[in-house]
Amino acid sequence: MKKKSFSLLSISLLAISQTGFAQEDTSRVSQLNTVVVTATKFAKKQSETGKVLTVISREQIERNVGRTITDVLNEQAGIVINGAGSNPGKNKELYFRGATSQYTTILIDGIPVADATGLTGSAIDLRLMPIDEVERIEILRGTQSTLYGADAIAGVINIILKKGSGKPVNAFGNLTWGSNRSIKGTLGLRGQQENVDYNVSFTHFETDGISEAAPADSLVNPEFDRDGLKQNAFMANIGIQATDNLRLQPFLMFSDYKSKYDGGPFQDALVNNNKSNLLHTGIRSVYDLGKGQLHGNFGYQKVQRTDESAWGITDLDGRSYFGELYGHYDINNWLQALAGVEYRKAELMDTAFDAPYGIRSQYNTSPYVSLFIRNLHGFSFEAGGRYNMHSAYGNNFTYSLNPSYLLNDRLKLFVNISSGFKAPSLTALYSSYGNPDLKPEETNSYEAGFQTFLLRNKIDLRVTGFKRDMKNVIAYINNRYLNFNKQNDKGAELELAVQPAKGLTVKVFYAYVDGEVTTQVNDKDTTYSNLVRRPNHSGGLNIGYQVLRNVFVSTNIRHIGSRNDLYYAPGAWTATNEPLAAYTIWDMYAEYRFSDKGRLFFNANNITNNRKYEEIKGYSVQGFTVQTGISFQL
Repeated sequence: MKKKSFSLLSISLLAISQTGFAQEDTSRVSQLNTVVVTATKFAKKQSETGKVLTVISREQIERNVGRTITDVLNEQAGIVINGAGSNPGKNKELYFRGATSQYTTILIDGIPVADATGLTGSAIDLRLMPIDEVERIEILRGTQSTLYGADAIAGVINIILKKGSGKPVNAFGNLTWGSNRSIKGTLGLRGQQENVDYNVSFTHFETDGISEAAPADSLVNPEFDRDGLKQNAFMANIGIQATDNLRLQPFLMFSDYKSKYDGGPFQDALVNNNKSNLLHTGIRSVYDLGKGQLHGNFGYQKVQRTDESAWGITDLDGRSYFGELYGHYDINNWLQALAGVEYRKAELMDTAFDAPYGIRSQYNTSPYVSLFIRNLHGFSFEAGGRYNMHSAYGNNFTYSLNPSYLLNDRLKLFVNISSGFKAPSLTALYSSYGNPDLKPEETNSYEAGFQTFLLRNKIDLRVTGFKRDMKNVIAYINNRYLNFNKQNDKGAELELAVQPAKGLTVKVFYAYVDGEVTTQVNDKDTTYSNLVRRPNHSGGLNIGYQVLRNVFVSTNIRHIGSRNDLYYAPGAWTATNEPLAAYTIWDMYAEYRFSDKGRLFFNANNITNNRKYEEIKGYSVQGFTVQTGISFQL
């Protein structure tokens, strides 16, 4: 099956290289002059860093109003969202370069958003994050623990929200109707008055969904009930220009959802309910130094979950605290410096444990520093280090080395060598299945590649290879969390964008990943492939065309190669290794702008109505669905 998947993607890449279609973002293909913030924690052109970074632009986000953040991320090279095509209330597991979600740091406007209730780490539940107020998303690949701390092993995803601007009061909103009796609406106000700007919005989404569990083949006309979802989200961003040099940005986000879920693979359930909510609040501050900036950030997250099932009621209550002070300074026109200190604390309240454990917590303080050489005759370089002082695991040092060279503004060569550190979660340590003797996980990562711009920037090609070696990997084995010996992952990514004519662009990607774990069985090392639910081969193609000034259409094809799943049959205590076949999904999008401030849009998903593919063994997937709606600003 792997050979078939690889052949299909190879044929797609060859066909695309000889065509002149368009990707949905009609801006200049080359991203060399794009200014980003996630690569170095301050504004920098992509030409001046060798970090592998992808920007999902405002235009792309606007064309996904009726969808979700997981839908958008699922169309990026090296990222697979398992459950994206399943019932809306199903868990959305993020796999980034083969690593599970706890190895990816999620930021909102540069501040980590964490979940102390997580079974495997601090990864936030992406179902709690609506897309409607997102300005753009920056995806930083590779181990970034030096700049972003312990969990940034596979990469960093920075979700940047919209801010207020323009006249004092602007009303905006959208309304979407869709399949499975789905409705989604957003209404908000944004504006600017003298030295204060604001952006406030409320989003509501509900759907009847589909049955989460798939009917077993042996059942005839099964009558599994639908497992619906209801979600509400409130967001507020305020900007205060306190002085000519000082800007303060308090923020608040509250999101909750209620969902039904089934009893397991092929098992319907009528009494299972989940309630989850997230409070994310804090303040960002920036002081302008002239040749640099000083940043002070504070963030607080509270996540509460209640599960009701035939097994009883489970309550989880987790708190996360984040504080950071850092600054960057231009020493001269080619040398820059960054230094800072970060504090994080995670707490699980007593409702998460049986007595006598009570509240459990751990915290980490970590100073860090980086030096940057900026475009010195085409040569750029970053060298940095972070010293982690952990409450439970003592001291640990991580580093990052990132040289790159830009030749004639057409060819960029880059290398990244870095290390990472991740502490066990509180649940893995102290729950009824926990293990207080767990060791922290440690990582060494290597990455190299090139990016080239041809035919007057009408072709943008980036090829990247990576290798990630981890030791003391934590896994859940025989109803207990244990340290594996080591995990070795490797892979490659190819991203190609072509813009042969105005308004006409094509984007295609191919990603390969493979991994194996080495552990001791009967006092002997045993090595085997263990990337469960993660394909060796994946790829995508997006074609878009600005038909008229006010009419845009696009189509997207996504391919997921064959992979394996660990399947627990009903009543079984041991899992079997079940193969999952490769599949391809075809989506389309169209919009009509009836003014500069309003548009109608239409999404068609899984156009071929493919219901036979599996993301998770024993769980349903959505067939052909549509969303249509209106977006406006007054």
